[in-house]
Amino acid sequence: MPYSAESLVALLPEIIGAVFLLVVLMVGVFLPGSVRVVGGLAAAGAAAVFAAATWMFASGFHGTFFGGGYVVDGFALYFELLVAGCAFFTVVACLGWARSAGDATEYLVLILSVMLGATLLVSMRDLFGVFLALELSTIPSYALVAFDRRRRESPEGAMKYIITGAVASSVLLYGIVLIYGTTGSASLPDVAKTFSGPQQPAALLGLLLLISGFAFKVSAAPFHFWTPDAYQGAPATAAAFLSVAPKMATFAVFLRVLTEGAPGEAPVWTAVLAVIAIVTMFAGNLPALRQTNVRRMLAYSSVAHSGYVLTAFAAWQGNARAEAVQAVMIYAAAYAVMNLGAFLVVDIVGEEAKSFNGLVRTRPGLAASMFVFMAALVGIPPLSGFWGKLWVILSGAGSGSVLTYVTVGALVVSTVISVPYYFGIVRGMLLEEPVSSEVVKKGEPAGLRLAVHTLAFLTFVFFVGIAPLSAVARAAGML
Repeated sequence: MPYSAESLVALLPEIIGAVFLLVVLMVGVFLPGSVRVVGGLAAAGAAAVFAAATWMFASGFHGTFFGGGYVVDGFALYFELLVAGCAFFTVVACLGWARSAGDATEYLVLILSVMLGATLLVSMRDLFGVFLALELSTIPSYALVAFDRRRRESPEGAMKYIITGAVASSVLLYGIVLIYGTTGSASLPDVAKTFSGPQQPAALLGLLLLISGFAFKVSAAPFHFWTPDAYQGAPATAAAFLSVAPKMATFAVFLRVLTEGAPGEAPVWTAVLAVIAIVTMFAGNLPALRQTNVRRMLAYSSVAHSGYVLTAFAAWQGNARAEAVQAVMIYAAAYAVMNLGAFLVVDIVGEEAKSFNGLVRTRPGLAASMFVFMAALVGIPPLSGFWGKLWVILSGAGSGSVLTYVTVGALVVSTVISVPYYFGIVRGMLLEEPVSSEVVKKGEPAGLRLAVHTLAFLTFVFFVGIAPLSAVARAAGML
């Protein structure tokens, strides 16, 4: 399709995000100290990206652009909505901390940069474009992890994140180059033609390296070791944002690459991902049982949830392909609200588990929100996590694959294993005496408090929207 005004419309969310990013940067440079202004602009930017994606979704705008390397469809717009929504709540929640840290402009620009890269990423249909957009969302996240200079864990976490991220990028790029060398094209439809016939060893090796690179990026085992240190070192709002927005965007493009670029090799990559999913679930949940630092516990929890999402990838077989795509989309929305909220509560209360003792007596509203998040992460009905896991289980049950059945069984067992560490927090809030009155006296920004309670409300009423959300996911699915 030749470049046209329609091409610019296809990039509307990204153009809006880039404009607001530059405006926030310029206002921060020329009006130092105007934290409220740059914060308002950053929040408005995320909201504008959300509004643009909503308009494009509602109007049915779709198509491929720029030589087929960029696609706008319901699937991409759905994840753009998730990314922009997470960015909005993060900006609202972080203003108080960013003001006290003294670098509000830089912090907000980094968040908007990650959002811009993630929104581009979900629309990429060319392997080199995928790599560039992935790096655009990843490189600012290194700076976010290292941003809090007052925490001694920040440089260590950032260094581990940079090193593992560089390794992941190298592996991913090498896999892309091998596939390109075999197929002569990086476009997913062309790559799919190559993978539909007899395979060359180089192409299969490229596919395995591609999977390994993405596994690094989404914290899947055995490539997940950077996650606890990075999330512990980062500012709480940055850890919250990085654990949901870019991660879900990476899952989205990972699914697109496999289903559009290598559907002929589905028996291979679904089997590989089933094994990775099983290992990831236990590699996340078992270490989480030993954690006394809630932020590290949530980091290991995020590893386990990557395994849950990969279970849906493994279910992309037989008659369950459409259900598997829907399961990834619904799980992404469910995980975004509950995990983002849990990290933000940690930002208010503190990261040691004992900080939550007696919270129901000192801060009942906050304790209720944390209870909702912990119960949702377990998968207690009717909260959001229950619906995400239910869709994954249903898609696995319909796959007709014994290995996927085993993976779904591992999901159920792994969920049971996770109960003690999630409800350990709840037990402390309900049954233990408060350690001190510090939590009562400690104030927190209104924006942070508003974000926590709004996310708790969305987690709680997720069941109300599950029918329309399912319909949206079905309409937006790639099949």
